[in-house]
Amino acid sequence: MNRHAIVIGAGLAGSSAAERLAARGWTIDLIDAADSPGRGASGNLAGVLRPLPSLDDNRLARLTRAGFEHACRHFAALTASGQALRWAPTGVLHLARDDRHAATQQLVVERQQPAADALRFVDREPASRLAGWPVASGGWWFPGGGWVDPASLCRANLAQHATAIRTHYATEVAQIDRPGDLWRACDAAGALIAEAPVLVVANASGARRFAVTAHLPLRAARGQVSHLGAAAASAPAIVVCRLGYVTPAIDGVRCVGATFRIDDDETALRDTDHAENLAKLDFILPGYGSALAASKLDGRVGFRPLSPDRLPMIGAVGDASAIDADAPARPLAEMPRVPGLYVINGFGARGIVWSALAGELLACQIAGEPLPLVDELVSAVDPGRFLLRGRSRRVRTGAEPSKNDAAAKAPAPTSRGQRD
Repeated sequence: MNRHAIVIGAGLAGSSAAERLAARGWTIDLIDAADSPGRGASGNLAGVLRPLPSLDDNRLARLTRAGFEHACRHFAALTASGQALRWAPTGVLHLARDDRHAATQQLVVERQQPAADALRFVDREPASRLAGWPVASGGWWFPGGGWVDPASLCRANLAQHATAIRTHYATEVAQIDRPGDLWRACDAAGALIAEAPVLVVANASGARRFAVTAHLPLRAARGQVSHLGAAAASAPAIVVCRLGYVTPAIDGVRCVGATFRIDDDETALRDTDHAENLAKLDFILPGYGSALAASKLDGRVGFRPLSPDRLPMIGAVGDASAIDADAPARPLAEMPRVPGLYVINGFGARGIVWSALAGELLACQIAGEPLPLVDELVSAVDPGRFLLRGRSRRVRTGAEPSKNDAAAKAPAPTSRGQRD
């Protein structure tokens, strides 16, 4: 195969896919509507880097753990190569919501016996010392966790193999098609932007604009982060989470957030959302923001792409037009796929944790290499899973088939599920 790919989207998903393919000797045409990478959902000042354990070690827990471990290695490699990645493994303290949650957190550590430098449970007093502030409960302590500037990660990914990645910024892809053996990306006037045998769709909920990916049940969640003025070395010097998060001081700013509103397209900052973030801050660090007024805060609004089951979409795109809703169900491995078309998307609030591993998984799939995840987890993130779900739902309920059935009927994730 001609090792040339188009990647649409220069956020965490697209830049990670481009970097991993370029590392294998591929040439990439990277296209983004913004004038620089990481301007959309990946444009927040800081994101949280830590896994999310569970008592039953479910798929989400295993994917975030694998993603966290892979991300730490990737970030260290970028830093060692001289890339200007802004991140700090300050540690992350994930406080329990209540006594019941604290008991569950303790039980997770007792049963799973993680290494002490990976995860341990700390009681309220040591948790308060770690936070530098009196807290209401103990919680999980991730010594290797921290914060990452996501836009700097996008830039570092692309700079790592800059000669192999041709960038097309301030360029909107209006149409994609494959009239022969090559995929074409064209603008609104029909002018060709790039063509290649492989095309990767990584433009968040914008993927729904293309006919071949319109069936993907992607939704956008509005998240507003509040920025607080912060003196250098002021507490907390670590990331602290509890149904929200607060970061250390970063260039004189501390991030608190984030709100979560599905299908809310308001781009302007809202005082009501700042007030919600201040309430989160008080739940995390009681009394910390008592002198702050929502109307005086700055911040940022971003829109995160979500899938209904809280897991990302990584892999070859299923051919919705080739699936007969009335035919017997077939295994996911036998699903017809659109030749040369891939998606990496749906990270929700976990782009920092998942993007590096997602890029590696996608590159391995495209290049035909051994995969970095077990088959169960590969299937769990396969974008074709939603076509199977849509078909089985119609068979069970007798509903009329619709090309967007999976997207229209899939339940939206809860805010707690996305943030905590």
